[in-house]
Amino acid sequence: MKKFLALMMALVLLLSVAQLALAGEKEEQWAIDNGLYLDEPMDELYEKAKEEGKVVIYTISSRTQKVANAFMEEYPGITVEVYDISSGTLKEKFVTEYEGDIHTVDILHSKEQVGEYTFEIFGEGMLHNYQPASIFGNVPESYLTLTPLMLELNLWFYNTEVYEECPITSWWDLTKEEWRGRVVYQDAAKNDAYCAPLTAMVQHADEMAADYERVFGQPIVLDADEPNASYAFIKRFLANDPIMASGSDEVIELVGSKGQANPPVGYSSSVKLRKTSDGYAINYAPDKMNVSNGIPALNFVSIANECEHPNAAKLFIKYWLGGEDGQGAGYAPLVSLGSWSVRPENPSAEGNIALADIPLWDIDFEFIYENIEDVRDYWIAHRS
Repeated sequence: MKKFLALMMALVLLLSVAQLALAGEKEEQWAIDNGLYLDEPMDELYEKAKEEGKVVIYTISSRTQKVANAFMEEYPGITVEVYDISSGTLKEKFVTEYEGDIHTVDILHSKEQVGEYTFEIFGEGMLHNYQPASIFGNVPESYLTLTPLMLELNLWFYNTEVYEECPITSWWDLTKEEWRGRVVYQDAAKNDAYCAPLTAMVQHADEMAADYERVFGQPIVLDADEPNASYAFIKRFLANDPIMASGSDEVIELVGSKGQANPPVGYSSSVKLRKTSDGYAINYAPDKMNVSNGIPALNFVSIANECEHPNAAKLFIKYWLGGEDGQGAGYAPLVSLGSWSVRPENPSAEGNIALADIPLWDIDFEFIYENIEDVRDYWIAHRS
């Protein structure tokens, strides 16, 4: 009986693997059949897209509607429906619809930082990359795990009313007594965007150890509960009483409000530099930061498996990335301080520091996906 049960379990496992393989082949064949690996000229795509007459987009950005309006003006005969959905609910909405055999959306635009989309959605074949060489031929390979639209960063902001230049140049500065209670972060237990860079830091513990020696003039001595220099940073950072903000706007308010004698520094989304127009005295100097500023938040675009309007989706994505020369009107709404294209043909906002001058760790979604919960647990264990 035991042998029989073991045999049956093995057969069930083999059948499950076979079903997954067949499903993967089916989804891959759909991508091939619908030209996702071709690089068709935009005028040819337009003729095919007009026959479909429509494209539906789920997006995390209100700026997408501006792109849609410009697209409809340039490509009459194609209606663009844009649904602006918060990043916290977009993934769940898409998966629920897909598993219910509802294929409403053609293009999904979201942000990847911890590997959830990479391994749970793309890995299951629900979404496809579309990376024609005419658009992405000059994009660095490290950014092509997904189809990149633009990058945003979390960076260290400082108060320009008090400091002429950024007062920190290392993560280790934040563990010094002079910064006790004067660093604004967000709770990494609740916010993946703040836990992900710490996880990347763990992957680069040797760099953190070398930077410790640069800052303090001697090699780091690890405590028994500090597995490496990066975990040591997390523990010592938390012991220095950082202020936990509820969101990026609060970080900017605490850092950049005028009239402070001893303002904190704070880690916030790079796009918040625009808050200077609201009267906040803020700036960042990521090119002065040693080792790394963290990892990028990758805004990506993708085509939904079995979507109804694949040619319109391909045309829109090409348009969104600025067309074949990168200078088209589709990318214009994305040109702003604190966001960067990884496509060198695209324009950058005046005043943006060149992306190549900003120290960053490469995005290793596999490492982050496999280790982020361990880092989160360590954070929770040492959070006061």
